[in-house]
Amino acid sequence: MNKKRLKKILLIILLVAASAVVVLPFVWMIFSSFKKIEEFYFIPPSLLPKEFTLDNFKELFERGNFSVYYFNSIVVTVVQVVFNMIIVTMAGYGFAKYNFRGKKILFMCVLATTMVPWVATIIPLYIMAHKANVINTYFGLIFPGIVDAFSIFLARNFMESIPTALIEAARVDGANEFKIFRSLVLPLTKPLIAVITINKFISSWNAFQWPLLVVSDDRLRTLPLAVAKFSSQYYDAYNLKMAAAALAIIPVLLVYIAFQKYFVEGISLSGIKG
Repeated sequence: MNKKRLKKILLIILLVAASAVVVLPFVWMIFSSFKKIEEFYFIPPSLLPKEFTLDNFKELFERGNFSVYYFNSIVVTVVQVVFNMIIVTMAGYGFAKYNFRGKKILFMCVLATTMVPWVATIIPLYIMAHKANVINTYFGLIFPGIVDAFSIFLARNFMESIPTALIEAARVDGANEFKIFRSLVLPLTKPLIAVITINKFISSWNAFQWPLLVVSDDRLRTLPLAVAKFSSQYYDAYNLKMAAAALAIIPVLLVYIAFQKYFVEGISLSGIKG
């Protein structure tokens, strides 16, 4: 066996081992969500349930009020993703294809905000939300997350690759700016839209710190807050904890699977270029 073949085999073994370390906890969580509480005390533990049951999920929605929390997370995430997509694509197009006074300075200011840790902005954001009287409201929960500066950076980089001559030709043909953006630019940015959608969906769906600060009304709690609250109240209900975690992760997995092709392509096209 030559050295090249040996290196390839070792690399495959390393990748399989690394994949197993990453995937096994998720697989264990999914299967455990269908177990009865007694099975968590079996020695040795088993990966597959002895008897599959949906009672854990039923109990979450009946006793844990998870339907309300799920609805809140869906509303917050969808609104933030939609508004972020509209604002980011328009801002990226403006920075990439329009020349105006102060453009470079404005873009540098936007880019500089990505270097500020999120936790450093929580206190001023909370003060602003309190003075605006939007604590314990959907508006206060949603508004701080409707635009992402890093997504503007990605959009600007991606749209710079769109030929300016193509846009000029559309203008010569009489198309207005909105029609050019809607009918010409957006169809060319599907990989970018996929990247921004996945990133924003994950960050919005998993958001914990800001909802924890701005929401105290149980009717407005999002799913991450509900899972944390449920875990503290029922610390020994491992079956319900696993079911709650599975419910929280399934939408993220579905979105990633749906946009995976465009996500990989979008990273290579927009995230790496300067």
